[in-house]
Amino acid sequence: MKKLLIILFLPIFISGCFNGSGVGKTEKFSKPDIKDDFCGVQINFQYCKCAFHDEFCEAIGLDQDAANAYVEDEFDKWLNELIEAFGTACQLNGGIPQGEKCQYCKEGYHVQDSSCVEDSEESDKVEEFKADGPLTNSCEIIEEEFNNDWKKYSDIDNAIDFEARSYEAKQAVTAYDQMIALMVEGFELERDFEIEKQMQDELLEYRSALVQNLKTNLLKAFWRLSWVTYTTVNSGTSLGKSYSELLTSVEGISAIGTGLKVVQGIIPSDSQLAIDTSNTAGKAKSVGANVALEAVESLGDPTKIATELFKSAANAPLPSADISEEEINVLREQHLSKGAVDEILAASQAANDARLVRINEIEEGVARLQEEIDKYEAEEKARVRFNLEDSCQTLKQRWEEENN
Repeated sequence: MKKLLIILFLPIFISGCFNGSGVGKTEKFSKPDIKDDFCGVQINFQYCKCAFHDEFCEAIGLDQDAANAYVEDEFDKWLNELIEAFGTACQLNGGIPQGEKCQYCKEGYHVQDSSCVEDSEESDKVEEFKADGPLTNSCEIIEEEFNNDWKKYSDIDNAIDFEARSYEAKQAVTAYDQMIALMVEGFELERDFEIEKQMQDELLEYRSALVQNLKTNLLKAFWRLSWVTYTTVNSGTSLGKSYSELLTSVEGISAIGTGLKVVQGIIPSDSQLAIDTSNTAGKAKSVGANVALEAVESLGDPTKIATELFKSAANAPLPSADISEEEINVLREQHLSKGAVDEILAASQAANDARLVRINEIEEGVARLQEEIDKYEAEEKARVRFNLEDSCQTLKQRWEEENN
C-alpha cells in the first residue's frame, strides 16, 4: 500500500506537447529524491546515515563506501519498480509509455501499435482477409499441410453418404472394398494351405506307422488327424472332406468307432478356424478404408493359426483305444492295399495346388486394385486442391467487396 500511495502522489510534469500528428499531452515521470523519499521511508535510515554522513556504520556492520553502494543499489531497484508502475498506469489510462514519459493522443485519435491513429482511418478498417484450411491468405496451397490433411477436406470420409460422394471418392472406396474382400479370401487360403500341408504330414506319419506295424504311433497319428479333420469339417471350410472319408471307412472297427465318437465330443463348439469378417467385407464405404484394413490385419498370421490348430490337437485329451492285430490288418488293407491314403494325399495336394494358383491371382488382383486406389485418390486430391483454392478466391473477393 505504501508504494501505491507514493505513485499516486508523485508530482507529474505536464508538458502539453503536440509534436507529431495526433499526439497530445505528455506526462513525465517525476524522479523521487533519494534522501527525502527513500531514506527512512523505504530503507532503514541508518544505512543512509552511514552512506552520506559516516554515522551508525558500526550498527549496520558496513563501512561508508559499502553502505553507499548498498543504498544506491536498493534505490535503483525501487526506482525501476516505480517507473514500471508508471508505464503500466500509462497504458491503463490509454497512453503510450516511453520510458519515463507517457504520451496521450489528441481528441479524435486513439492508440494503435504504439502510435496515435485518427479514429476515422485505420480503426474503422477490418483486418486483412484470413483464409481457412491449408491455404495462405493469398489463397495459395501450403503444400506440406495440404499433403498431410487433404483427406479431411475430401469425400473419402465415412461420415458422408456414399451416394453423395464425388465420382473419384466412390471409385476409390469401391476399389478398397474389393481389395479387402480379396485380402480376406487370401488370408483364408493361406491358412487352409498350411493346414492341408500339416494334415498331409500327419497322414504320411500314419501310413508309415501302418507299414511298420507301429500300433502306438499309428493310433496317435490317427487320433490327431481325426481331431483336426472334424474341426475343419465343423468350421465349414473346404478342408477335411477327403480325410473324413478315411475316418468313416473304419467306423466298423469297434474300438476305433468308439474313439472317433470321443474325438467328436471334445471338438470345441467355437471353431478355431472361424473368422469374423463383420468389420471387413464391404465396410470401407461405411467405417472407412483404414478401419477395414486394420480389421484384416487383426485376423493375424494364417500360418501361425494353422500351427496353433495342430498344437491344440497334440494337447487335446485324445483316446488311447487298444486295437488287435486283426484290426490293424483291416486298416492296412483298407488304407494301404486299396490305395485310400495315396488317393487322399493326391486329392489334398491337388487342392493345395489350386489354392496356390488362386493366392497368386489374389496377389495380382490386390496389386491392381491398389493401383486403381492410388489413381482415384490422386484425382480426388487434385479435385480437393482446386475446390479449396476456388472457394478461397470466391470468399476473398466477397470480403474485398465488403471492406473496400
